[in-house]
Amino acid sequence: RAAADMISSRALALVALIFCFAALSVVAQSDDMPAPFYRVLYVTSPMMSGDDVTILQNLIARSPYVTSVPTDGQYDNATATAVSQFQEGNAIAGVELGVFDSATANLLLELHSCDGYIDDGTPAGELGYLYKLRIQVFRNRSYETKGQLYDADNNLRYEFRVRAHGHDVADVSPSWPSFTSTEGLNMFTSDGNTPTGLAECDLNSPEGDALQYGPFPITRVVKGLKGNAEFLLPSMDALRTGILLHTGIWYEYGWRPEENMPNSSGCLHSHPQQIKDIWQILADDLGVQVRENPGGSQPYPYTPQGLISIEQVGCQ
Repeated sequence: RAAADMISSRALALVALIFCFAALSVVAQSDDMPAPFYRVLYVTSPMMSGDDVTILQNLIARSPYVTSVPTDGQYDNATATAVSQFQEGNAIAGVELGVFDSATANLLLELHSCDGYIDDGTPAGELGYLYKLRIQVFRNRSYETKGQLYDADNNLRYEFRVRAHGHDVADVSPSWPSFTSTEGLNMFTSDGNTPTGLAECDLNSPEGDALQYGPFPITRVVKGLKGNAEFLLPSMDALRTGILLHTGIWYEYGWRPEENMPNSSGCLHSHPQQIKDIWQILADDLGVQVRENPGGSQPYPYTPQGLISIEQVGCQ
C-alpha cells in the first residue's frame, strides 16, 4: 500500500510538473506575441474573448485558405478551425493546429493587414455628406504624403501635407514631440498608425491642449464604413478611438515647415497653416458647422458632415 501511495504521489507530481511547463510555455509564447496580440489564443472554457480575437477574426477572414469565421470576438471552435486552415494552408511549421501563437500571429499581420480598400470616387454629396478628405499612405508611414479636400460635388478645393505615423512601440509613450523614420506601429494597435479605409468624420472645436493639438478646429474620425476602419471604428466600443486630423505647436521644439512632422498617437498630422486653411474652407465655403468638441464620447452626439478616405498604396 505504501509503495502504491508513493507511485501515486510521484505520478501526481509528474502531472503537476507537466502542467507547470505547459503554463510556462504559454507565458513565453505570450511574451513573443506581436501587438495588438498579447496572449496565445486557444479553445477553452469559458471562451477567450476580446478585441484581440475580433482583430484576428477580421484579418484571417481574408485568407484564401479560410472557408468561414465569425467576427464576434469569441475564440470558439469555428475560429480555431479557421486558424488551423490558415496554419495548414501556409505550411507554418512547429505549431499546434488551432492555437493562435506568435508564429501564426506574425504571419497573419504580414499577409493580411492590407484591407484592399480603394476610394471609388463617389462624390460626398451623393452619399449625403458635405465634403470628403482623401489621403493615400504607404506601409512605411515615415513617408509623408499629400491629402486632398473635395467638396460635395467632388471638386478639388485644397491639398495639404499629411503624416499618418503613430507610435513605434506598443505600450510605450515616447517623449513629445517624437521624430522618427521607422515604419511605425501597425494600425490595429492603440496609438499605432492611422487605420486605412473609409469613415465618417466631422469638424470639432479645438482640443484643450493647443501645444499638442494646435489652436484650430480639428477633424474627428467618427465611424468606419469600409476597410480596416469598418471593424476598428464602429459607432460603439471602438477598438481605436481619438483619431483626429490636427496640428501642433512644434516650432518651439525646433521644427520647421520644410521638415517632416512629428509622429502622433494614431492621428493624422498636418502643418499648422494647412489645418487652419482646411477649417476655413470647410466653415466659410462649404457650410460645415464647427461642432462643440465632445472628446472621445461614444456614441458620437452629432450627425457627421464629412467623409475621410485613407488608402494604402500597393495594398490593392
